[in-house]
Amino acid sequence: MKLGLQEHVDVASGVQDEVAISFEANAVAFYAQISGLAKDKIGYPIRELTTNMWDGSRLKYGDYIPEDKIPQIRLPTPLSPTISFRDFGPGMSPDDMKNVYARLYASTKRGSNDQVGGWGLGSKSPYAYLISDSGSGSYTVTSYHGGMMRTYVLSLSQSGAPTMRLLIEAPSDEPTGLEVSFPVRREDIREFHDRARSILWSFTPRPKITPAIDWKDPVVMSQGDNYTRYKNGTVPFNGPHVRMGCVMYPFDMRQIKTTGFLDYSDAVLFDAPIGSLKVTLSREELAYDDNTKATLARLTEEYEQNFIRNCQTAVDTAEDLIGAVELFEEATQSLGVSRTEKLREVVKWRGKTLSSTVPKINCKTGMLADGWVHFDKFEDTTVRMSWCRDAKIVIEHNPSYSYSRFQMAQLVGQKVLWIRCKRAFREEVLNALGNPEVVELDTFKVPASKRTRGKTVRRRRVMVVTEGGGVLVSQEDVDLAEGGFYLQRVSNSLYSRRRGNEYVKVSTEQSSVSLSVMKEVISASFELGLVEEGTTILIQSEDHAALSDNWTLFGDDLIPDLQAKIDVSTFTGLHQKSFNDLDSALRGIVGMTPATFANAPGDLLLFKTELTALGTALRGNSTVDTPTDKAHSALSRLGIEIDKPEVQCPITAMERRYRELCSKYALLKLIIEPNPYYSYSNRTDAAQTQRQLKHYCDLLNAEQQLLQRQADIARAALALNDNNQNAEPVEDEIDPLAEAA
Repeated sequence: MKLGLQEHVDVASGVQDEVAISFEANAVAFYAQISGLAKDKIGYPIRELTTNMWDGSRLKYGDYIPEDKIPQIRLPTPLSPTISFRDFGPGMSPDDMKNVYARLYASTKRGSNDQVGGWGLGSKSPYAYLISDSGSGSYTVTSYHGGMMRTYVLSLSQSGAPTMRLLIEAPSDEPTGLEVSFPVRREDIREFHDRARSILWSFTPRPKITPAIDWKDPVVMSQGDNYTRYKNGTVPFNGPHVRMGCVMYPFDMRQIKTTGFLDYSDAVLFDAPIGSLKVTLSREELAYDDNTKATLARLTEEYEQNFIRNCQTAVDTAEDLIGAVELFEEATQSLGVSRTEKLREVVKWRGKTLSSTVPKINCKTGMLADGWVHFDKFEDTTVRMSWCRDAKIVIEHNPSYSYSRFQMAQLVGQKVLWIRCKRAFREEVLNALGNPEVVELDTFKVPASKRTRGKTVRRRRVMVVTEGGGVLVSQEDVDLAEGGFYLQRVSNSLYSRRRGNEYVKVSTEQSSVSLSVMKEVISASFELGLVEEGTTILIQSEDHAALSDNWTLFGDDLIPDLQAKIDVSTFTGLHQKSFNDLDSALRGIVGMTPATFANAPGDLLLFKTELTALGTALRGNSTVDTPTDKAHSALSRLGIEIDKPEVQCPITAMERRYRELCSKYALLKLIIEPNPYYSYSNRTDAAQTQRQLKHYCDLLNAEQQLLQRQADIARAALALNDNNQNAEPVEDEIDPLAEAA
């Protein structure tokens, strides 16, 4: 592996002497570089020697290592307390053994990033374990190279300096490669097995190990480019780790800046290219230089983006919102609440938020579990989306005879998501759910003969919406336990108690209205689509027992729907106005030709122009009642005022301007309105009136011109008087003015 060491420029000049700093080869230096360097005396030689085997195999076979050439490790046992490492790489020649293997910091791997090693210390790693307070041991290295087997013994001399001695040299037909072995203290055998299990887990392919390690299959939570996320407890590590080549390193997240998506508890294994990370001499930890931090930051950012992309891809395959939420929660089940909720803001299904609960936007939700037989009443509750999988979605607008309708729809006993909402909000509610297939409970009309009569069924007066929006008051069986809409009857001593003058309380906030007014309001609401045929409204008398919470005052449900139908922007000055709303005199002026006002004064001409434009607008204005008009009228009947914008009626403003002009031009009204009992619409007088008005405008124009000329003469005379005071008069210059005067 390229170590990424920088070349340095020697800036020293004018020196008198120079001494190169060097290492003194003695026992102290060796101890510091080998045994003193490693924290984990057992894991260090296992990792280093296995990495050398991995490098040697890749050097000879490339990325694919044949099955029979996979490196082998024999772990120590009580009967054979020795650990050995055998690879089938190219082996090492005698010169390489002397010049590379036996020298600290000597390596042939620094020229490329095809191999992981490069420090030149791994081959001496057994010393870290063998050197102890009780003395030191030795280890053997056998090189199979060029048809020869050479066995070396590496130990410490009497002075403590490391030595390598050739022990055996003989011909051999064994496959090429190296074999390293050293003795293990019996009390450390179990630790060697445990460390081998955790260190060798990240190698691909793993060495063949004897006795075999029972590798448990990890549970993969998610996977993407350069990362794999595992379920905690199924892999031999905790928290984020990064693998470079075959070696896995712990990941200290404090060294880089992240968005917080990657958590300290995430068992994520990143894969970094060889050479992109710098490691410490013992290869136990990362050395967090700038390049290493940049690589880790890139990997974590890619992990977040890939995770979101994979999650979005999975969600996109869902056919409905409930399925999308299920896939999303499967992908994020181990992220925790905080990160999952943040992802809900990013990952969408067809633009919809993947809420964990059924959206309760202008609706109530309930659920009936699989196998249900009966219910006392509708219970509004929060329903988790995951619960809704395989549930029938039922929507209801008119909460009457619900159980009988469930029977007719053959839904008794089935798993049901039960939604109640106002009809006006139906589209909004279904859209929030992703427009799933639903059962419209209101489409099932329960005949009176088939309505279930239980202990809570009573004969009561009701209002029933009939075909075309009519309202019928009759006596019917009502199940008081099912709930629905009701009107509270109130006594009123000012009126007789005849049914035509009965008064009912419509809503919690409003005062009472007569039953006849209520019928009109219901009919108008039917036209607006807020009430459907078959809607039954209970008329609750004062002497009846109080109703349960399952009943709703009809006005509390209807009034917000009516208010939602009103668009106050339609209340303009011309709202519901027509051409006939203009005064007859003004209608006559609109019909006059422009030539009539050709010589009219400026203000009169402007009035004619703007009046004609107003007349055109009024002719094209519609007086048909809009939904806003109908809703406003119904609310007014209920005594509810709507805040309208303050607008000025242009007709009123135009009539005021007409009166002002008539005061200014004395003959204007006499010409346009010669007879108070007739208007300009009398066609026999129209042409004459128009001629008279044109002549009047001509006179006004002549008068204005005369007044203008008189004003000009007056100004000229004033100027002449000023000149006479400052100079001798010139007769030839005065005569024209005098003549003009």
